[in-house]
Amino acid sequence: MLDTRRLRIFCTVAEEGSFTAAAARLHFTQSAVSQQMAILEREIGTPLVDRRPRGIQLTAAGTLLAERARSLLNELAGLEQEVCRIGSRPTAVHLGVFTTAGAHLVPLVVREYRRRHPDTQLVLHPSQPGELPAQLADGLITVGLSWDYDFAPRPDEGLLHHHLRDDPMCVLLPENHPVAGSASVRLRDLSDEPWIARDHRAPYADALEVMCRIAGFEPDVVFRTEDYSALQGLVAAGVGVAVAPRLALVAQRPDIVAVPFEDPAFTRRIDAVTLLESARDPLVTALVDLLREVARPQVS
Repeated sequence: MLDTRRLRIFCTVAEEGSFTAAAARLHFTQSAVSQQMAILEREIGTPLVDRRPRGIQLTAAGTLLAERARSLLNELAGLEQEVCRIGSRPTAVHLGVFTTAGAHLVPLVVREYRRRHPDTQLVLHPSQPGELPAQLADGLITVGLSWDYDFAPRPDEGLLHHHLRDDPMCVLLPENHPVAGSASVRLRDLSDEPWIARDHRAPYADALEVMCRIAGFEPDVVFRTEDYSALQGLVAAGVGVAVAPRLALVAQRPDIVAVPFEDPAFTRRIDAVTLLESARDPLVTALVDLLREVARPQVS
């Protein structure tokens, strides 16, 4: 019988396209992932991947297994959660959240959820969108908050997406910048500026560069940071200009200005994601409906 843990590892390898990337996402060593794939291939009796110098390619058998295994793992996870709830009242629902959602949207959800469902605890888990499929499948979270950019949607992970809001992107400028008082600005009008980039995990490691290329120029990136607070500080210090989603600016510095940009304009889309089989679960439905309700007044 196939081991579900190895199937999850295999599905991650198939999604990432390499053992190295899958290992980083799963927090395993590359050799551990390779070993598990070798065992799985021996159990099945046929090669599942072609190992190449730059990643892997699924064989015909591997393609079939990846497609069926994703559906199977999602169904097993949903079944496990339903069976565990039979005969007992659930005491907790688990929500995976990314950092900028946790600064404003999530506190409002927690407050209202506690008021409406005093007998059920809402538990928060720090999560990145790339981690949500495994966390949902493992039952670590019930619902996850995910985001992607409209110019480069994330690949379909076999999950159910519930759109919550659009989070418009803005240009961050020092307060004394010549266009700081404008109602909007075109990115290409800032093509000569030095740029500060917000570092992201794949697939958005070069998100700033992609936006600027769509606008028609190659940005001069002089600094990178993983933190939106540091990004604001660098802009205020005159190191360069930057882009950020509006939701990341709940605690905006008074010495910078956030100006919407247009022609083109870009948006970060925020969704709640669940297992397909969990959509009929009353706990899931209640939380997703509340997320929609809290986010709705903020939709741009």
